[in-house]
Amino acid sequence: MARTFPEKPAGSATPEVARVFRALKRLPDDYHVWVRLVPWEREAPDFLVLDGEQRALLLQVSHATPQQARQAPQLQMFNPESEPLAPGEAEEQILDAFLGQVWRAGLPRGAVAGAVVFPNLARQDVQAIRQAELEPQHTWLEKAWVVSRGAKAWKGLFSGAPLDDGDLTTLRAQFNPEIVVPPQFVPRLQRRRNVQAGLGAYLLDYNQEQVLKMDLDLGAEGERLSRDFRIQVVNGVAGSGKTLVLLYRLRLLTALYPGKRFLVLTHNRPLIRDMRDRFQLLEPDEPGRIRWHTFMGWCRANWPAHRPYNPIPMGKRDALIRRIWAEHLEGSGVTAGMFRSELEWVKDNEIVSRDEYLDASRRGRGFRLAQARRDQMFAAIQAYQRHLIRRDEMDWWDVPRRMWHWIEEGEVRPSPYDVTMVDEAQFFAPIWFNVVQRLVRPEVGYLFLAADPTQGFLHRGESWKTIAGLEVRGHAHQLRRSYRTTRAILTCALAFYRGRLPEDDDDLLLPDWAGMQGGKPPLLLRFDSPQDERARIVNEIALAAEEGVPLRHVLVLHASGKGAEAVRGALDQRLGAGAAGDPKEVPPGDFVRVTTVNAGTGLEAPIVFIGGIHEIFEAEGSLRLGEGDRAALVRENTRKLYMAFTRAGQRLILTYVGEPPASLKELVQRNLLEVE
Repeated sequence: MARTFPEKPAGSATPEVARVFRALKRLPDDYHVWVRLVPWEREAPDFLVLDGEQRALLLQVSHATPQQARQAPQLQMFNPESEPLAPGEAEEQILDAFLGQVWRAGLPRGAVAGAVVFPNLARQDVQAIRQAELEPQHTWLEKAWVVSRGAKAWKGLFSGAPLDDGDLTTLRAQFNPEIVVPPQFVPRLQRRRNVQAGLGAYLLDYNQEQVLKMDLDLGAEGERLSRDFRIQVVNGVAGSGKTLVLLYRLRLLTALYPGKRFLVLTHNRPLIRDMRDRFQLLEPDEPGRIRWHTFMGWCRANWPAHRPYNPIPMGKRDALIRRIWAEHLEGSGVTAGMFRSELEWVKDNEIVSRDEYLDASRRGRGFRLAQARRDQMFAAIQAYQRHLIRRDEMDWWDVPRRMWHWIEEGEVRPSPYDVTMVDEAQFFAPIWFNVVQRLVRPEVGYLFLAADPTQGFLHRGESWKTIAGLEVRGHAHQLRRSYRTTRAILTCALAFYRGRLPEDDDDLLLPDWAGMQGGKPPLLLRFDSPQDERARIVNEIALAAEEGVPLRHVLVLHASGKGAEAVRGALDQRLGAGAAGDPKEVPPGDFVRVTTVNAGTGLEAPIVFIGGIHEIFEAEGSLRLGEGDRAALVRENTRKLYMAFTRAGQRLILTYVGEPPASLKELVQRNLLEVE
């Protein structure tokens, strides 16, 4: 069976196109078949077929009926200049126009064969058209030929020579403009003198394209896969193009279904701004049917006007947590960090009663609690919450809890969307998914999730079913080829992850290394003080700018908000006001993006600096941590730093104040990390 893109025609496909598609799908496994989809581009052939030798065939499908075929001679006899054209004429013109287009793009003449298919016509009908003195330039295929002929007959239609990779890329780009990736989307530094054609270098690969075009029929008859809506999940390694596939799928769906409403959600402001900016490059005239929100931003936008919205600052929250811990848990073996983690887990999982808490599975929590300790822990959680209630306050974890309660009670009635798409879904807590599922239109709605299972809430042995109540078996897809980063950077990041969390090794989604750019190993710079660290980062960026590197190609992630602010100030002082900006606060532009590691998820750049790492490792070594608390922190930090490492497209520079930890020294010993 041939590999087809998409797996089945979209709902707008005509019966004739669907009939030809079924015939092509029966071709051998080494054939590839593309169906023309894009409604925003000029007319083009209906199918591109590639055989096992990489020879190409274009097919244009005619909708002519037997009656129209029999009338063709009369049309030509009485008024040969009149419209409509005889069957086959328009199809020939489409093939000729497209072949002229690919020739102008660089393919040699004769490299691609063409044919017109008449799925409704018998052989005598096609002969009747020929009697109208038409002289076809391409092969004509009648209904019986399409239905009965096998692979050998089809192979005889491929008259051109095998295409090399460059010519095939050019042809795919012309036939499938929906898979062309603008150079601005690719985290690679462009050479000043690049004399090679750039268009062909940036296309979605076959796996990305297959996910992009999977299950595009969003009609009411679509299969209901999870509760009362449809769902698709894409898991992928870092840099595999999950966000790109989401944006390109959004583009296709908005074009195919102009009457539907769309919602895009993610978890942080820099990423949602970056996604919206990219989509605007793809579709500058999008009519406003798409809503873009962080999850918390959506909650704020839909918060009841008569309800106060007053989450306490995180510093105040953490101080309250330490105070409640000291009153209820100090000396129990439960640390303040463990209490904070348990409090977050309880709220994110909508556990409201003691019995629910005692019955809940704590698998993957990182530390065990005996029955007596669980009682004691829940009493402390209740004390914390009573303190907030008495002062008419809430914390950030309460925002989704309250929104979910109001939705359940009917106080908030969110308007459902036909299509809801979630990027970085691994960071969405279970209670968030309760809300998200109410944003999908019942029965005919569609939910698309993109996630990296090495991060976020998905822990070992857990699934989307256990985390979010979503049944995705048979509808989850994997992207294993990383395009954002280099082999050297990803190898280093994976070695760091596996060295610190060896128990996760069996569950890691490992990349496909084939064809991946080698690149230089990441660089570790060591300093005696944060001031020296900051000065070196600024000097390196200033030198890169002098050499012509655009400031927007540099991303700085710092372990702390204060550290990020200091770097921004130093860059502005060195390079001029506005040279640096926080992507949480300002839209994308030509400046160095400087933000925290926590806010870096989803961002990318050719050059990435990660500063203040010593703060992360020093926190893990605190004597105040119990072993369970320490293990949980190591897990959290490992996933966080793995994410940060893989933001880099070409160069990754780590900066460290003091003596590096054993995990980084091991990378140096294995020649995966260079040190200066």
